[in-house]
Formats: sequence, C-alpha cells, structure tokens
Amino acid sequence: MTKILIIEDNGDIRENIAELLALHNFTVLEAKIGQEGYDLARKSVPNLIICDLMMPHTGGEVFLNLAKSDLTVKNIPLILFSAGSLPPHIKKRLNAGRDGYLHKPFTEENLLAAITKALAQDTSSPLVAQSPNTH
Repeated sequence: MTKILIIEDNGDIRENIAELLALHNFTVLEAKIGQEGYDLARKSVPNLIICDLMMPHTGGEVFLNLAKSDLTVKNIPLILFSAGSLPPHIKKRLNAGRDGYLHKPFTEENLLAAITKALAQDTSSPLVAQSPNTH
C-alpha cells in the first residue's frame, strides 16, 4: 500500500486531506510542522510527501532544505502546496526532480492527479500542478 505523509499546520486541512487519501486506499501519516514531518519521513520513509509551504517554525521551505540534504528523504517525491505564489528559488528546486506544487485551494481531482503524476514520474521529468482557477 502506498504511504503518504501530510505535513500541514492547519488541523482541518490536514484531516480533510488525510480522510480523502484514506478513502482512496493510501496509508496516511500526519505531521503538524516541518521538523516533525522530517523526523517522521526519516523514520517511516513514505512513498510521497505532501507539505504546506507556509507554516510556523519549520515550514515547507525549511522542510525542503532538510529533506533534500538527507540521503533517506531526498529522493521521496514531494508536493508542496500554498495559497500564495511559489517563490522562484523553490520552483527551481522542485523542477529538478519528481517534486510538484499545488495552489490552494485545490480540488480532490487536482490532488489525486498530482499524486498520480508524482508517483509515476521518473526523476528526469518536472512536475508542477496547478488548480484550474490559477493563472
């Protein structure tokens, strides 16, 4: 079974994503902040990580730096999401591999499509998914 780690500080959003993924037969792990997610990723080695970019303490950018410098975590596909725009320096790092980006709010279909693409991508193909209402 495919294991997905969700890192999101908003409990309602985290729970909604977790429930949706569980309904689609994914094993779901949850973390509230980037450092907790990083520790959990090192321990459980999920197939995919979904992480909010904007969180207090260790947010998505800090998580990205930790993850990409760790041999255990760096090759796990990562989908970042945020209501804001994706900073160019982060986009450049995401385009380097199997990682992706979703703009909040995103639909169930957007999320599932991004997950499918991230899990199916080889490391030479970039993935940047956007919700349909994003220009």
